[in-house]
Amino acid sequence: MSEFDLGLKVASRRLLWRMGYSTRLDVKLRGAWSAVTEAGQQAGGRRRSSEPESFTDLDVLGLSMASGSRLHSAIVDCKTSAKGSTSRMFWVRGVADFFAADDAYMVRDTVVSDAARQLSSRLRITALTSKDLSQLEGIHPSDLALDVAPLSCLFDKESAAKVLAAFDGLGEKLKPLLNYRDFNYWLYEEHRNPIQLVEHLRAAAKALEPRNPRHLALLLDLTWLYLLTLCHAVHAIRSAHVSDPDRGLQEYLFGGAVGLREKQELARLLAELRSSGAIPNETHVDPLPAYYPKLRELLTRIMLRPSSVLPALRLLELLSAITALGERTEPADLGNLYDPLAAKQAADVVGFLVGTTGLDAGFRARARSLLLGEPVS
Repeated sequence: MSEFDLGLKVASRRLLWRMGYSTRLDVKLRGAWSAVTEAGQQAGGRRRSSEPESFTDLDVLGLSMASGSRLHSAIVDCKTSAKGSTSRMFWVRGVADFFAADDAYMVRDTVVSDAARQLSSRLRITALTSKDLSQLEGIHPSDLALDVAPLSCLFDKESAAKVLAAFDGLGEKLKPLLNYRDFNYWLYEEHRNPIQLVEHLRAAAKALEPRNPRHLALLLDLTWLYLLTLCHAVHAIRSAHVSDPDRGLQEYLFGGAVGLREKQELARLLAELRSSGAIPNETHVDPLPAYYPKLRELLTRIMLRPSSVLPALRLLELLSAITALGERTEPADLGNLYDPLAAKQAADVVGFLVGTTGLDAGFRARARSLLLGEPVS
């Protein structure tokens, strides 16, 4: 990642914030496994390498809320050179389709080729230079103090680089959780993440320390991801089971009505085996996790306040960055960005994750201090 690339990324992030998005930089895509190694082929076997195969990376992802609690997404591809812009347009279209993005942008430092501009309307991609970004900012005024700390750290190259690097080198014990955060979250089917994120965080709970700013920043970032996950669930439930969110959530978690029916049938068979003594009495046979009632309650709260989701995502994005930089801010310092209802929604998601994964209760206290201004005992 060059300094110019990062400059374009934070400039694009700034435009997306003006347009009403919460953002994420450097979303990486990779497969579960890499291709067969050359050594394995020579040996006549199918030995796989220890590292998964990388697909590509997404420079900037923007997420906002549309009507009906649907997430509206935008992706931005940033490069300093105009070379290869034409072929890159097709790449951007492919990534946009992979993410089911509503809008796609290709940003170049100074020049977008004429051929690329001719393709933009056919491929539904907005082609921009850094000058175009500045002009678009003028079209999208914002009442947020984007140039004033603490919010300005999101749009500063040095600060953004430090935040991106803050989650590197956290140790082997946290590697599975970071791999899930960086890669697998984006590749899993959306309905799997409400349980997968909890289980990955539970597995790493003992390695996380609330007094470590990078660990707290990581939890806030995972809370951003989990709130995003719950938004996908809310949209699916509103589409089919708005009058029965309990049934809708159960079907969503198992990929639909057929998946839920299969899990219920398996649970019935396991219960019969348990009652006959074929399996231990302490065996958990319910297909739903033990924390399902808390998950249902949290999702219902979010469903009832969809207008708080975007402000909550923005608060979590900023507070994660500030904490990763080793700094601290108070709710009073956030100006127009601060929304008490959104802060409470974000704090509820943090509380759910802490309570269901066995994290140190200090995480909840410190997160509530940042979000709600409560003192840390």
